Amino acid sequence: MLNPPRRPIGWLCLLPLLISCAGPALRGGAGEEAEERRIAGLEAALVALGEGVDRAEARALALTAHAVSRRLAADYRVAPPARWHNLLVQVGARERGLCYHWTEDLLRHLQPLGLRTLELHWGVAHRGSDLREHNSVVVTAAGGAFAEGLVLDPWREAGRLVWVRVREDRYPWEPLPPEAW
Repeated sequence: MLNPPRRPIGWLCLLPLLISCAGPALRGGAGEEAEERRIAGLEAALVALGEGVDRAEARALALTAHAVSRRLAADYRVAPPARWHNLLVQVGARERGLCYHWTEDLLRHLQPLGLRTLELHWGVAHRGSDLREHNSVVVTAAGGAFAEGLVLDPWREAGRLVWVRVREDRYPWEPLPPEAW
């Protein structure tokens, strides 16, 4: 009996999938270096919020925000992109992962840092809109204006923390009063 022909084409089609699963390991730790650069970038952006911002406090916040964002992505079993994951939550395939879940959970981990030179806020854009409302943590220098703060948004890129100045973001952010948290 003849052996069936081998199908190398099938294996070639699977190759990109297998390579993408291995990502950072194939790059020799480049993922960790990139993450450290992102943490340092957030730290610098936090320090730039005001003259009185303590660098050690900014570093602790940057490290915590990045680590918690990654952990929440795993806990939520995020299926990117963010809007797709929202649909999974809405139909009951996932329990958490809407933007306000990210905000609640990130704030819960940042508040115990006992920040003195930085302040945490709950930012909301398009409040009350069923399809457009978005929530994120906003950080300001102590006593600083909300509009001068930094948005910390792990939802946008499914657990990869995004930060941007409130006034430079595409969302029209407003502070949510603490009693509404």
